[in-house]
Amino acid sequence: MGFLSDNFIADGIFVVIKWMFEFIHDYSIVILLITLAIRIVVLPLDIKQRKNTRMMANLGPEMESLKKRYANNPDQMNRKMQELYRERNVKPMAGCLPMILQLFLLFAFFGALRNIVSEQTVSLVLRAAHDGVENVQLPQWLWVHNLWQPDSGLAGCMPSAAEFLTFLQTNAGSITPQTMIMLQNHGLITYSGGTLQVATEAYNTLTTNLIAANGLTGLNNGWFGLPVLAGVTLFFQQWQSMKQNPTMQQQGKMMLYIFPLFSVWICATSNTAFSIYWVVSNVYAIILNWILDAFYKARERKAEERSRIVERKQTE
Repeated sequence: MGFLSDNFIADGIFVVIKWMFEFIHDYSIVILLITLAIRIVVLPLDIKQRKNTRMMANLGPEMESLKKRYANNPDQMNRKMQELYRERNVKPMAGCLPMILQLFLLFAFFGALRNIVSEQTVSLVLRAAHDGVENVQLPQWLWVHNLWQPDSGLAGCMPSAAEFLTFLQTNAGSITPQTMIMLQNHGLITYSGGTLQVATEAYNTLTTNLIAANGLTGLNNGWFGLPVLAGVTLFFQQWQSMKQNPTMQQQGKMMLYIFPLFSVWICATSNTAFSIYWVVSNVYAIILNWILDAFYKARERKAEERSRIVERKQTE
């Protein structure tokens, strides 16, 4: 089966995932390792962003003083702020590039995983039809029964007939005509009046037997564990950032709640593999933020101590 993507970076990630799977034979571990590898690649930009954010936060009192002093003269206030930035070597827009890059990589990773999910979901169905359901093992991960389905108490261990039809329509660009012919030959899809349809009875019989063969009859695919973890870790990550940056406290209170809720929804409706990526990325960011915060605090304390020593010597 050939699965293609319109995104060059997504294509590259897809190829790397497939290559690593040949050695590791566990997609969840492969996704975890690639997630960490991507974050390590952008680590220099992460450090630069956090350094600049901290410098911006340290300018907070002076910025507030300028705002009060030139409240009636916005042009003069902006000039003074720009002078302060140049004097302290602070670049207000320096944090944008890392965020844009990470967002770009997020979409690329999502695209690569969508292709993997397309490949693996159709492969499960075709192997069950060709080799027999007793010879097909669903890819489980901890409490999740099928890695390619959402970690959700509302999701089945396999897509329903209606979900499978939507799945085929949505991923039509990444599923080859040969694959569609194989599904048709097994009586799982039809083209009624030129319109793609899933043969509901045949598909439901196959997937019901496949789920039963894996001992999962009557069970949902997950418990909402990863979506909740995604929301909690993103909330804590943003709370960390706002705690360290008073400016963000004033501007980002709404984001502190909206983005975590949005991440819960995204992970509850996306495949478990993507949820693993999201949660691991959040945990990595929390740990990195904690380490860098401790490092910069220690360096600032040493600088203050040196400054006090110099002042003491000058007064003696």
